[in-house]
Amino acid sequence: MKEFAILAVLLLLVAGLAVGAFFLFAPAPRRWRAFARAQRLLQQGDWQAALVGVEAIPAQGLSTAWQAKLANTAGEAYQLGGDQLLQEKNYDTSLHNYLTAAHLLGLDENEQRSRVVEKMLADARKLFATGGGAVESNAILQLLVSVFSIQPLCPEASFWQGLCYLRLNQFDAARIALTTAHEGAGRVYLDPALYLGMMHIRAGQFVEGIRFLAEANRVDAGCAFVTLQMGIALVGGSGDVGTAVRTLQRALGPKGFGQWAQTPERAWVEACPEGHSYVRRLATKYPFVCPLLGGDLDSMTRQGRLALAQALYRQGNFQESADLYAKLLGETPPTAMLLRGLGLALARLGRYDQAYKHLRTALEQEEPKDPFTAGYLALCGAMGKPTQPEDKPRNVLWALKLIARFHPQMAGNAEWASLANTIHAEARALGLDIPIEDQVFVCDALASVRATDPPAAEAYAYLFKSFPDALQPIHAYLYCQSSLLHRLKGDHDLALFARAFQEPTAARAYFVKQKWDFDDLEYAFLERSAAKQPGRFPEVLGPEYAAQHGEAFLLARSRAQEDKGNKDAATTAVEVLLRLAPTATAAHDRLACLHYRRGDLDRAVALLSGWQRLAPHDPWPLIRQAIIEQQRGNAERRAKVIDEALGLTHGPIRAAVAFLGARLALQAGFRPAPKPEKRTKTPRDSANGVAEVTPTPDAVYAPVQNLLEECLRADPQHVEAQWCLAAVRACLGDEAGLATQAAAMNRPSVKDARFHYLGAVCHLAAHDYNGALELSRRAAADQALAVESHYLMAWAHLHLNDSAAASQALQKVVTVKTPSADHARALLGKLSYARGDYDDAIKWWNAVDAGRRVEWQFEEPLRQTVYLAGLTALEKQRYEQAADRFREAGKLGLSDKRLGGLLTLALIKAGQRLLFEQAK
Repeated sequence: MKEFAILAVLLLLVAGLAVGAFFLFAPAPRRWRAFARAQRLLQQGDWQAALVGVEAIPAQGLSTAWQAKLANTAGEAYQLGGDQLLQEKNYDTSLHNYLTAAHLLGLDENEQRSRVVEKMLADARKLFATGGGAVESNAILQLLVSVFSIQPLCPEASFWQGLCYLRLNQFDAARIALTTAHEGAGRVYLDPALYLGMMHIRAGQFVEGIRFLAEANRVDAGCAFVTLQMGIALVGGSGDVGTAVRTLQRALGPKGFGQWAQTPERAWVEACPEGHSYVRRLATKYPFVCPLLGGDLDSMTRQGRLALAQALYRQGNFQESADLYAKLLGETPPTAMLLRGLGLALARLGRYDQAYKHLRTALEQEEPKDPFTAGYLALCGAMGKPTQPEDKPRNVLWALKLIARFHPQMAGNAEWASLANTIHAEARALGLDIPIEDQVFVCDALASVRATDPPAAEAYAYLFKSFPDALQPIHAYLYCQSSLLHRLKGDHDLALFARAFQEPTAARAYFVKQKWDFDDLEYAFLERSAAKQPGRFPEVLGPEYAAQHGEAFLLARSRAQEDKGNKDAATTAVEVLLRLAPTATAAHDRLACLHYRRGDLDRAVALLSGWQRLAPHDPWPLIRQAIIEQQRGNAERRAKVIDEALGLTHGPIRAAVAFLGARLALQAGFRPAPKPEKRTKTPRDSANGVAEVTPTPDAVYAPVQNLLEECLRADPQHVEAQWCLAAVRACLGDEAGLATQAAAMNRPSVKDARFHYLGAVCHLAAHDYNGALELSRRAAADQALAVESHYLMAWAHLHLNDSAAASQALQKVVTVKTPSADHARALLGKLSYARGDYDDAIKWWNAVDAGRRVEWQFEEPLRQTVYLAGLTALEKQRYEQAADRFREAGKLGLSDKRLGGLLTLALIKAGQRLLFEQAK
């Protein structure tokens, strides 16, 4: 048993040694121990040792699970190594590690590259913030080159590259880099557009600058830096002044730079939009110094206030501009720009003595000299108050000499022209002798900007007065336009206008080019000539002007003004013509017409009388007087001038005058009498014939008939005179005259329906009833005469014994209310009576106006016809109808003793019939 126990122990010992040898020297246990050691090294951060350990484990023959474990551990080692190398700025090796790890661990290689790029950009931002010299800038550029080798399109890298180039004053390279950043970021980042805008502004390219700043503004409209630069660009680019002022005030206000007055270091952080600004990424960790604006926020705001002061000046708000310039001068050294700005603002405020010292100092500092600094300095010298009164002329002469140096280079500048002319006006007011070259210079400056204000007109006139030969045509054109616009009048008006019209073709071409009305200028010249040199047209216009153009021009202008409703201007234009050409009969005619239309009949008659004296053989002034005398109610004078006009005419004109006289006489004969004054008539009134007398038809129509006959003697084919004469003869009841006129009234070619209507009347008088029918049909084609034409047809049919046709024609007459309607009803009643239709006759006669029935005396026939209709009805056993007729006759006043009995009989018969019918 003891030996057995020893043997068992030995066996166990051998087994243990065998197991220990297995765990110590077998491949699997050794692999496990190496893997565990690599894991511990990885946890301790020793990625290199861990990687060596993992890579020492042979993978041949291992299972897929073991191979995955080894690959994963190696990947984690490479990843950890990439992190450590990246912190050590070993970017290339770090990237290699990251990419290897991505391969082993199945990670996204782009994300691995981005980790390296982000770290490199963070280092670039830090380096940019900590150093602003050339060494640091070049180091950043080298770093960014490495970024581009990893990520060729990297907008932020391009942006920082652009800012480094700005620090190195390599502006072209900076513009290319910033443009790449702007385009690469899809224009959703604020900074590239902001810096591109600022670069263009500093290069004087304001339009391009505003375009980029507008894109930055679309990214963030609240960024104070963008707003400030936009305002500066608008001022520099002469944009809308109001917009520039509002933009700058917003940028400098409490919601702009004012909110960082106590914490300027927060400006770039809070002003730039989060997630859309590269600068903000830097400024959240480090101080940012702008390569263009610097790092001093106060300096930026002063730049904005300077731009605001300039904008306020351009806006005309000189007081606020001066206050702002004065404040800036109190905060910064007195630069030429600030002194000039303050001086200009004070000068525009009229504070010349205060402005003078600032402008003088600014001009001394400026190189080259600014013309406006010199110009406003000269203005202050000329307009300021001298210490001694006798110094005033010397000061003005000094001012003239100073501005003369700049005249050639300032042609075409309106402000300069006005400024120079103000100084010249002061010299003119003092009566100083201004050299010819200085006067020509200032007039040329005014002409270069087409100045037509009153001071400019004064300068042109003064040059003409001093040196007439030096005045150029353009000076005269501008003087005349100024005189026209501002209604200026001077001693040399006519001479200056004459100078402008020496070459009218060239003058008209200039006015057309400027879109000015040359006709207005021509009229103004004629108007002033009429006032100062009446009796003739201006000699400069030529001897043939009056006949070929002048008279027609003024008459056409008068008509045009009247068409516009400007009656006074229309009258004035003709009065100008009459003063220039007193013998112009057309002027008398036109002016008389205008006074007539305005109701000034006395003045119109006086003008026509003047025309008659100038042209005693011209009938037209007499004809026009006749019309006016008619309106004035002076029939005697009207008849006289018509007779005089007839004595001066013959042929168709004589016929027209006679016809006019006839119409006027006819109109006067039936004019409503004026309402008499309310006063008591006296016996003396009756004795003197004051009582109103209604003219008899003979008194009215006789002179009319004579004139119409005179018209037809001069022109037998005068259509209106023919039918008017027929109408007058009809009114006079002259059947013989109408009959003799019938032959002349048969003219089918005439279109006037009135002619044919009166022709039908004439043919009725001549007993030519078929002719009357034909002419009536022609007249009926005119709807206005259709009814009365059918009335004439009815008479013709009656004379031709065609009762049916006459009745049809009369039926068309009674449907319309006309003067012939009642007579047509009476005739219809007569026709009905004639054929025994008493009821129809009663109907038509009852329809006639009661007053007309009395006038025509057929009241009694109507009563008798009603009585007869009752008897007829009684005879025909129509008892109720008979009773109605007997009652009607009674109401109409029929006095017949039998009427009562007949009415009783009719009623009894009607009752018996009724009882008999009921009994059945």
